[in-house]
Amino acid sequence: MRPGHPPVTTRISGGSHKGRLIRTPAAANLRPTSERVRSAIFSIIGPEAVLEKRVLDLYAGTGVLGIEALSRGAAWADFVERNGRLCNALRKLLRQLSLESNATVVQSQVSRAWPALAGGYDLVFADPPYDSDEIGKLASGFQIPGLIAEGGLVVVEYRAGSDPIEPTDALIHVTDRRYGDTAITVLKAGTVDA
Repeated sequence: MRPGHPPVTTRISGGSHKGRLIRTPAAANLRPTSERVRSAIFSIIGPEAVLEKRVLDLYAGTGVLGIEALSRGAAWADFVERNGRLCNALRKLLRQLSLESNATVVQSQVSRAWPALAGGYDLVFADPPYDSDEIGKLASGFQIPGLIAEGGLVVVEYRAGSDPIEPTDALIHVTDRRYGDTAITVLKAGTVDA
């Protein structure tokens, strides 16, 4: 264990694995989405946005958002994380939860992962590092044809007070919420009704 970066422990807040602890090795800048914010996210999007859906968890870290979706009945989750130690820990955790047959872990920077992703995602989580310019790069990735299914939801987490991700012609703004120093924006793939 590296000094200064203790292991991270969090808990699954709902679904078939509700209450299970997730323990992740130490890593710099690891900031898993809090249980409170996760519960709020899944309440906002509702169970129909998750059940039997294809999920993409970008900047996965602990993988808690994608695992939470699988616990709540998602059919599949792809996780993208650049830290190899976190990827290995996430694969191990998926095996422990018997979810490995419903998931893939891609070790890559998000900007380089786009071509490798299967597409057709019904639900996308993006939780880029707070002190980075990654949020500004996401919109172009989300424009890749076929990446997000029609009507699919995108949930972006960022530091409250920072500039949120902007809606585009293909992503309609749904809502913004704030929870302490965390803010989320929910977008929906589709076009505005004329």
